[in-house]
Amino acid sequence: MKTITRALQLAAISALLVACSDGNDNLLVLEPEAPPLDCDPVTPTYCGFPFPNDYWTVPDARTVTGRRLALPDVIMPANVDGMRSDPGAFNEMDGFSPGIAALTHLPGAVATGLATPDTIDASLAAASRTIIINADTGERVPHWVDIDEYVVQGKLRSDAGERRPNFDIDRDIDELRMEQAFMLRPAIRLDDATRYIAAVRGVVDADGNTLEPSPGFAALRDGSRSDDPIINSRRRHFMDIFSRLNAAGVAHEDLQVAWDFTTASRENNTSAMLHMRDDALERYPDGVDYRIDVIDAGLVDGMACRLEVNFNVPLYMTGGETGSLLNLGDDGLPEQNGFYEYAAALLVPMSAQTEAAPLVAFGHGQLGAKEQVLGSQAFGVTQNLAFFGMDFKGFANDDQGTVVAALVGGDVSTFRAVPERMHQGYLNFLMAMRTLSREADGGPSTLLNQVLASDCGGAALDGSKRYYFGGSQGGILGASLMAINTDITRGLLAVPGQSYNLLLNRSVNFDPFAALIYPRYNWNGLDMQMNLALVQGLWDRAEPTGYSKYIRTDTLPGTPVHEVLIQVSKADHQVTNLGAHIMARTIGGVVNLAPTIRDVWGLEVVSGPHTGSGMIEIDFGNPDPPLTNIPHWADDMRDPHGRATELESIAGGLRRFYDTGVVENTCNGPCDEDDLF
Repeated sequence: MKTITRALQLAAISALLVACSDGNDNLLVLEPEAPPLDCDPVTPTYCGFPFPNDYWTVPDARTVTGRRLALPDVIMPANVDGMRSDPGAFNEMDGFSPGIAALTHLPGAVATGLATPDTIDASLAAASRTIIINADTGERVPHWVDIDEYVVQGKLRSDAGERRPNFDIDRDIDELRMEQAFMLRPAIRLDDATRYIAAVRGVVDADGNTLEPSPGFAALRDGSRSDDPIINSRRRHFMDIFSRLNAAGVAHEDLQVAWDFTTASRENNTSAMLHMRDDALERYPDGVDYRIDVIDAGLVDGMACRLEVNFNVPLYMTGGETGSLLNLGDDGLPEQNGFYEYAAALLVPMSAQTEAAPLVAFGHGQLGAKEQVLGSQAFGVTQNLAFFGMDFKGFANDDQGTVVAALVGGDVSTFRAVPERMHQGYLNFLMAMRTLSREADGGPSTLLNQVLASDCGGAALDGSKRYYFGGSQGGILGASLMAINTDITRGLLAVPGQSYNLLLNRSVNFDPFAALIYPRYNWNGLDMQMNLALVQGLWDRAEPTGYSKYIRTDTLPGTPVHEVLIQVSKADHQVTNLGAHIMARTIGGVVNLAPTIRDVWGLEVVSGPHTGSGMIEIDFGNPDPPLTNIPHWADDMRDPHGRATELESIAGGLRRFYDTGVVENTCNGPCDEDDLF
């Protein structure tokens, strides 16, 4: 029996196509496309682009999308040691992340005439040079264009805050600019399980010259002869792409590049977490066993006590420590693997001695710990709220080593340990709230009420009133926690954003990590944007890209409707405002509460009390951030990230939202420094 290699098959297809031409390089027949192969010659200057890209998917009738990723080894970026990531973890997915930019490479491209974060509407104009459409409906997706500036001019900052170069290589700046990824960044999270088409036209170089398409794409676009068997095998597919673009009013004749991709399904991102939640709450509907230690340290005036509550939580991981993975059963879903003790720091105000205090779950900041709940004491004392803080396991202080090792070790697929442990972290919050609320309302015989009576001056907690408060990372991950929560329906998301794929390059907090990661890839910006896009696909199963869309509408199975108050500090240098705005638009129905400091694209402005979800923006007088994907910082800036707690009107407005579901901007005019205590 003769063995016919893939190369020979493609050569035969190519020969057929040439034989069936009319002699004028115009094709008369279209052959079926071949299986996905290695690099995509549509963008020959970088093997992994365009990305995401249905070229690297295969049919799979078992998935929701009907497809599954089939990323080959060759498109995985190689580090300085020649190591590449294992594509296996990514190829479990039934589509690409709905929270990443559409990436391609146009060497020498500049941003002239392209939509920016300030001109999102321009991306929807008929003449827009960049286009993203829903392949089925033809509807255009609002977006802006980033030409990767982080790799060229991003600033890394020392602990002392002094600027230093963000790269240490002996290459000319012009060469670096030839390695800038060209990114179409959606201004709202894309739909699940949906095919999209991205297209680019009219992009110019620094001299104003229109960039030429690659030879392969030109052959597809023009129907001209090509000697590349892969190009010839894809003609039928691209005829469909061009037909859909033409129907949407985008003529294909002048395109510089176009491609399609399919986003992952909701089930792909949420099924493991929802199974864990439902299984644990069914097994332990009234909560879990716990013990309490009294740790009255670090308290402010007006605080009655600080308790360390140690919960015996059902474990769904291979182990309780960092680096563990989900413990999967034969059905591929997480199954319980015994119990593990996880702690919460509970703060009870003295006011709870006369009126039972609501319970508020507190989410800490970047790679932090439960003890950061101590920063909420002023709110707790003035508003009679009992805050309890827990570690966001998976992305907490004890996970830093796991995070760094995954990013610098040469195989970014090992990053899966981060979102998988984040599942357990969310479950810990759910079980803690269920346990505390049931125990608080269980009468004087419960251990919690006994300790409150003996060590907290007879304070009481109201288990029927349950809320969330999270800032920075707590605001980011709080969006995921709110979407899956069955006991909490109202929460504050302070200085949040999504997705991490957007946030990282624009955050000064990423600089120390970039100083470790980027040199491992020779400061190749294309490699790094590819890595960040790959990682996002894993992260979606825990971070808000996979969940925020379902906070208010189209809620997840067995989950109530939630409302959120989003607080944004203008010109935030740690979590870009762009991420908060994407989150608000993605949640849907979030209004911009007047008097506003500015208009925000896609958000309705509402004056006065509003029942539902809202956003309040605060201006601390800092300059506007750059439009490019670099961190925002200036020597004369005051840190805006955590300053909202200084606003006199915020605390009362938050408590009103918790109690009534009504959001309102209670600042004296647009929120700014005039509203400080």
